[in-house]
Amino acid sequence: MITTLHIVLVASFIAVTSVLLGMTIMQRSRIRRVKMTWVSRRTGSFLIWPSVFMGLVLVFTLYSRNTLAAVDDGVFAGYVLGGMLWFVATFLSGSVVVTDYGITPETGRRAEAVGWGQISDWFEQNNASYARFTFLYQDLAGARKRFDVLVPSTRVDPFRRLVRLKLDQSTVAHKERIRHGQALNN
Repeated sequence: MITTLHIVLVASFIAVTSVLLGMTIMQRSRIRRVKMTWVSRRTGSFLIWPSVFMGLVLVFTLYSRNTLAAVDDGVFAGYVLGGMLWFVATFLSGSVVVTDYGITPETGRRAEAVGWGQISDWFEQNNASYARFTFLYQDLAGARKRFDVLVPSTRVDPFRRLVRLKLDQSTVAHKERIRHGQALNN
């Protein structure tokens, strides 16, 4: 009875995490003309949960082998497999994606993507391990908003070049362009 319950739970967990990974891969593959990508610092904490889960499974595996009646190793292997699928899905969905069209803050939050044409001003603040790029833009309803992107230090120079290429040379005929840094004075 217990073994059957474990097998049903493991099969369900693997099925759910497989669907999660599949949906994440589909969302990520729909993004076109990718220039660069990295894992968002905001989602770093979310990667902890699948790791903690897999660690707990390993602890319970050792505990089960030494004290309880033997539970099939396939059950624990299934939980670890599900944990790895969960980890990869979380890793992929937490990636910042920069394209020819704009910036997607995380693959799982495509509705929050900002196009290069929406951005009216930008500035950056540097740190030893990352740089914070702040973009001021207008959403589709015309409201002014702020968008922060944390860029790892290894990607700052290529990202800065891409931002300058896309924003400093762009002009929009129907909108007065705010010069770099000028929006902070308003």
